[in-house]
Amino acid sequence: MKDSTRAKSSIQEKRIAKAMGGRQVVGSGSTPFLKGDVVVDKLFIEAKTKMNPSQSITVKKGWIDKAKEQSLAMRKEDYAIAVSFGDPKEYYLIEDTLMEDLYKSREALRAVIDALGGLDDRLVDLDNLTGNGIRALIRGHLE
Repeated sequence: MKDSTRAKSSIQEKRIAKAMGGRQVVGSGSTPFLKGDVVVDKLFIEAKTKMNPSQSITVKKGWIDKAKEQSLAMRKEDYAIAVSFGDPKEYYLIEDTLMEDLYKSREALRAVIDALGGLDDRLVDLDNLTGNGIRALIRGHLE
């Protein structure tokens, strides 16, 4: 039974690593140095999955506390817990500050894309697009 749990978890971890452009931590937790299940640059991800498809999962505060502690130990700036209900879809538990940053960053990127006239317009004059203008657009959305 333990082998099938590990196999299901490994499938989830590989799926997350591929989607996020990170890497699966092989043998996660088995050494004092390698913690978590997936790491992406400055992001630490702990993965939790149900063995069989389910409509619910119990989230434990201890998962969050442990993920935060381990992310700090591994010198990662942010952490998340990826939860799967037993199907190939992840839902992420993140702190409020990371959620706020993600939302504001997405809005700032949208503003820059809009200011460029979209992503398909190849006629943008990049010589006249100043760093100060881009910074001002981004700051306007991050405040």
